[in-house]
Amino acid sequence: MSSHTRQSRASADVEMAHFWQEGGGKRMLEELFADFHSRNPGVEVTDQANTIDDHGMLIKSQILQESPPPVFVEWPGQNMVPYNEAGALRDVSDLWADNGWAEAFIEGPRERVQMDGSYYGVPIDIHRMNNLFYHVDMVEERGIDPARVDSPGEFLEVLEGCEDGDVIGMEQPMKNPSDVLQLFANIVIGEFGAETYRGITQGETRSYESELRRSVELLDAYADLAREDATFVDMVEANGRFMEGESVFFHQGDWMAGSYEDRADFEYGRDWDHAVFPGTEDVFMLSTDALVAAEGADFDEDARAFLEFMASPGAQKTLNRIKGSIPPRRDVDLGDYPEILREQFRDFEAASHFPAGHALQITPDAFVEAKIAALEFVTTRDVDRTTRALLDAYGN
Repeated sequence: MSSHTRQSRASADVEMAHFWQEGGGKRMLEELFADFHSRNPGVEVTDQANTIDDHGMLIKSQILQESPPPVFVEWPGQNMVPYNEAGALRDVSDLWADNGWAEAFIEGPRERVQMDGSYYGVPIDIHRMNNLFYHVDMVEERGIDPARVDSPGEFLEVLEGCEDGDVIGMEQPMKNPSDVLQLFANIVIGEFGAETYRGITQGETRSYESELRRSVELLDAYADLAREDATFVDMVEANGRFMEGESVFFHQGDWMAGSYEDRADFEYGRDWDHAVFPGTEDVFMLSTDALVAAEGADFDEDARAFLEFMASPGAQKTLNRIKGSIPPRRDVDLGDYPEILREQFRDFEAASHFPAGHALQITPDAFVEAKIAALEFVTTRDVDRTTRALLDAYGN
């Protein structure tokens, strides 16, 4: 097995581009960079911190300028295909072989960094995207058992009965079209099943036109229950409102749980809890980040050592514990992880279906078109137009 410690030249740098500018992601990188430096005293890790919206565009621009960072974060799966087709990703299969990673990494995340039999990155986390967070006292006061709500249609009726003064049923961030698509995907899965979602997004779109339209109709009905300013609210602000008790529910990925764990007097199981989004009980809708190496960059021994370090059990334990995700490696001890993450891991092992979010599930071109459709939806609330736009996007 290779070591992720190298005798490096003085004042060497390894640059990593990412989109974690704040919160747990920022704390996680600070700790990992310091750990790597302590093991490799002659090497500093410099980071290019981008916004999540600008990250892909900036990386592609640097690739075109032939000055990409040696290591950068990307969503794997379909999102990596255009990079690979352009020859912009470095084949790191030798690192996989040297370190025995094929046996260490879980199958699903492992397959998403593999193309044409070769490995072009390393998965670093697993997030769940079909979580439904709620205030314990609020659901008890309303006589709601979130775990017993069976479908998005039934959940709509629950939300309609939740409003009380300034409190609404569920915060719905609609500023970023990706958040709208995330809710839409869970409506499709919850109402019609994971196989329908797969068919809609993977080339059988026209065969599921009626299911897609019904899902848009439900999305529209949900939007009727959103705040008047929802189109100006992003995920972070919506989450803050939820934590302040301004809504009973909040649907989001498990990355939100870190902010709950950090908040004083907001205890898991007592003040807040979670269920799966209605109708998705045997589904683990996943999002995964990967570290990839750029073909046009200087991928020297220090960069190799950094990638090995980030893929190691110790770094993966630190990364996912702080970031609020579960490790894609099988050999990471979760004993000191928060209870919610241990539960998420158990749910991952028990799940039957593992659909991915839009960024991993469909091609980048289709993702752009789907985001445009979602953006137009929040502006026009035109069900027919949105249905046609999504049919075209997924068929792209």
